[in-house]
Amino acid sequence: MTHNNRAIGQHAIVMGGSMAGLLAARVLTDHFERVTLVERDQFPDTAEQRKGVPQGRHLHVLLVKGEQIMSILFPGLADDLIAAGAVQFDFCRDLLWFQSGGYKARFAGGIMGLALSRPLLESHIRRRLLTRQNITCLTQYTVTGLIATEDNQRITGVSLRSPHGEKGVDTLTADLIVDATGRGSRSPQWLESLGYARPEESVVQIQHAYASRIYRRDQALLPDALSVMTAPMPPDGQRAGALAPLEGERWMATLGGWTGDHPPTDEPGFLEYARSLPNQDIYQVISRAEPLSDIVIHKMPSNLRRHYEKMKQFPQGYLVMGDAVSSFNPAYGQGMTVSAMEAELLGKCLLKAPSPNHLDNLAAAFFKEAAKIVEGAWSLAVREDFRFPGVTGPKPPATDLINRYVTRFHQSTFHDQETSYAFFQVMNLIQAPTLLFHPRIVWRVIRSGLARP
Repeated sequence: MTHNNRAIGQHAIVMGGSMAGLLAARVLTDHFERVTLVERDQFPDTAEQRKGVPQGRHLHVLLVKGEQIMSILFPGLADDLIAAGAVQFDFCRDLLWFQSGGYKARFAGGIMGLALSRPLLESHIRRRLLTRQNITCLTQYTVTGLIATEDNQRITGVSLRSPHGEKGVDTLTADLIVDATGRGSRSPQWLESLGYARPEESVVQIQHAYASRIYRRDQALLPDALSVMTAPMPPDGQRAGALAPLEGERWMATLGGWTGDHPPTDEPGFLEYARSLPNQDIYQVISRAEPLSDIVIHKMPSNLRRHYEKMKQFPQGYLVMGDAVSSFNPAYGQGMTVSAMEAELLGKCLLKAPSPNHLDNLAAAFFKEAAKIVEGAWSLAVREDFRFPGVTGPKPPATDLINRYVTRFHQSTFHDQETSYAFFQVMNLIQAPTLLFHPRIVWRVIRSGLARP
């Protein structure tokens, strides 16, 4: 029986075992008798990198909003992660953040975050999820298609290819199927094959790439902070970098650039790229720290958003979540937190469904509200990306005007703790971006501008 003894269906299936899928499966265990998680990878037993998450070898930021939701779904998670070596830090106090020509004011703001590797976070969530009695995990299985009713109005199951590729095809049936397979989701093709329209897509081409390396952490090399963030200086400067602590007394340095200005993967080139950033903080550390890994690179061609909320017809018994709906430039660290917010939303939608027979409006209700979550993160990401020449795609209204204001806003944070605090609230998705345009904040930005020479 489910955790809250309120089962609205017998079986739910989640396709994809990364963060979005793990969190969706956790929510579904509260509402269905059985939940099956299908993942094409073999899950490692410990906090190891796995093939299906190539970006796991790079710096990940767990925003405060994401950590809050995950800690509700998995009580005690933060304490467990800290015990495993995650580093707790205050975004306002412990982060050396350089942007728009200066450093943000530093003070004890109490916006607490966790610095850790993606494999550590994912392994803890996966381990906790798989201890729940009504979850089953099928690893090394690939979903090959959807099974629908004769009229294609409802998805009733999935077809699977077994681990060793035997000729026979396995099938699973369920009351609800969730696609959390990431950016490469095949839902658009599957829906089209069933007679539905493909979802409209928004694509903002950024040609971004980032390279990462792990170093032994020697805090004497960074005595006054726990982490460093160096933002680019557009339009001419397109390079950024970050340095953050990991479990195991390590640092991860990640360098990245837009529109083809990508970091090299050889050591001299990597160091020279770090030295070319708008400040020298990261270079001064990694040029003296002991490397513990090779340099690895990951490329992100575009921000991609699939507008399922605009589809006039959509089959019952089916949902799409996470990067399968929207994948953002990872430079802004929003992906895992948006997935957590969508999982939280899924739980709220399911609370309104008393039985499987009342799931018929689930997709419409979920996609409508999920679009609002995505829109906030999307507007933050793509407006920043449009600062760089060569970025193309649908440009949000008033982007240039807003970006000019935001530059002044960032400059106000050099000395104004209130605007700096507002920035970290919005960045961590605790508050909506509209906070930056509250009359009180706008006045402080204007006043700060008048005070500068």
